[in-house]
Amino acid sequence: MSIRLHTRSLVLVGVVMAQWGLPASVWAGDPVQEMVHKVEARYKKTTDLTAEFTQTTTVKGFTKALESAGRLYLKRPGKLRWDYLEPTLEQIFVDNDRVQFYVPEHKQVLTGQLSKMADSQAPLRLLQGIGRLDAHYLVTPVSPGVRGDGGLPLLALTPLAGGPDQPRIVVEVDAASHFLRRVELHDVNGNVSNFVFSKIRANTGLKDDVFVFAVPKDVEVIAAPTLAGP
Repeated sequence: MSIRLHTRSLVLVGVVMAQWGLPASVWAGDPVQEMVHKVEARYKKTTDLTAEFTQTTTVKGFTKALESAGRLYLKRPGKLRWDYLEPTLEQIFVDNDRVQFYVPEHKQVLTGQLSKMADSQAPLRLLQGIGRLDAHYLVTPVSPGVRGDGGLPLLALTPLAGGPDQPRIVVEVDAASHFLRRVELHDVNGNVSNFVFSKIRANTGLKDDVFVFAVPKDVEVIAAPTLAGP
């Protein structure tokens, strides 16, 4: 499995999907409450969404950042398709608790249940579309006075549980549309992945067929590693 389809992408997908049901109670008494209420209202009105993204990942020990780009599709309830189009094709298909990773270059499909995959559990719960960001993250402004390009405060998401190896997440909200504009993932090893979204289109009537993946011939299907039992 390539580095682009590892935990960083899972965390990001989880954050994006979690925005579809962000509860107003998270922000009771918080100075960014009005902004988040607008974000909540925007995603509540969104039944499907398409966007383009660029990803820049700085890996500790590497002199050059890894760059990629692609497109994502979301649809209620719990459907997601995440296509890396550059520099090579890689795809993630999510249907509630079912996930498929397709890497044509390797002629492999990794398949399994999100809730049982051996990855960070907090983002996996979010990927299931439960819409309870505050159940897994402490959400705060990054720091006083730190704002994004549109003037809104940057938000820090810190995992409440799951151990010290969980990534720190910084979210920037678009000031005009109140969709996510940028997400930054910082892991404990000092690696940083920066995702920027553009050309966001909502409620275009995406068909279910967009989220269906048929395994090509001569492609190996591999069961994903699972979490150990309790």
